[in-house]
Amino acid sequence: MALEALKNKSIGIIIPDFDHGGEEKRALFFANKYVSYFKKVYLFAPEGAQTPLLDSRVQQVRTPIRGYRSVLGVLRYVQQQQIDFIQGHKRTTFPYLLMLEKFSRAKVNFNFDNIYLDKEWLYRFAPTRLYYLSDHMKDHYQRWFKDRENITINMGGEFYTPIPNSEAEALKRELKLENCFVLISLGRLSDQKNQEVTLKALSRIADESIVCLMVGEGPKEAQLKQLAGELNLPHRVQFLGHRSDVAKLLSIADVLVQSSIFEGFPNVFIEAASLALPIITTRVGSYSTLVGDNGIAVAVNDVEAFAEAILEMKANYPRYAEHACTLSQSAYFKEFHKSKMLENYLLQYSKDAQNA
Repeated sequence: MALEALKNKSIGIIIPDFDHGGEEKRALFFANKYVSYFKKVYLFAPEGAQTPLLDSRVQQVRTPIRGYRSVLGVLRYVQQQQIDFIQGHKRTTFPYLLMLEKFSRAKVNFNFDNIYLDKEWLYRFAPTRLYYLSDHMKDHYQRWFKDRENITINMGGEFYTPIPNSEAEALKRELKLENCFVLISLGRLSDQKNQEVTLKALSRIADESIVCLMVGEGPKEAQLKQLAGELNLPHRVQFLGHRSDVAKLLSIADVLVQSSIFEGFPNVFIEAASLALPIITTRVGSYSTLVGDNGIAVAVNDVEAFAEAILEMKANYPRYAEHACTLSQSAYFKEFHKSKMLENYLLQYSKDAQNA
């Protein structure tokens, strides 16, 4: 890559949260990689779970982003440091990006990682350049942004390697999963992820060898645990909270399940597909980019269809697993590695630097 033009440039990433979410992890990834290409890298975000993982060369400007009290402070800082590029994550940053585009020298962009169902009034504050993590997302949003520069850069994620069989068997014993057909749900326990559908679907299935690992934490944790109790599922559902061993958990699962009401391009699809794991999902966002013959997609909130999909998956598992294996080894799938996503972002910034 011709990236020499970036050596004397600086970049700032702005994000309203910095904990365990997928977008926060992407911001962390970008910040830690950008230090090898840019003269200086800044991160505007509050203290969070990802802060200790930042490369020491990243300058974190710890400031609250939600509520917009910090707009003028961030603007002054960017002006004083003469930051060349600003990369925004999550729609809450729109007012910051608008001010920075109008009143600083920075070239500003925003990264759409989700297809949102509300707060369309925020779109009036969007900057000129918008990046989308799939063509499906770009097609969805262009009706609002016909006068913007709309660019697709495919989502990139982690490619995992299966753990050794002995380690997988030990983990299964630890979690009491021997002889089980294991569903795994990964994500924040929230309204968006809609894990109630997964629990209700499981409760309609008489086969008690079908169990589910719920990995994640969030505002609906207590409610979901209560629901699992009401549905008589405590022996079939394990709430594991936040885990750092996601690759190991995916390695012992049979199917990834996701019953979200809206999504953009879930990073977990890439992680699961890298391990040749079939996927059951709702038809939201960019699901069809990675879910075809390797999985089953159903309508949002259709509990019966979700239950039927689980039973169909178990009954014909070898066929779905074979298609999942084919996808994981394809040249098409290799385009979704996070290193490819990084390369494409850097090329965009390099073009801007050369044209400045």
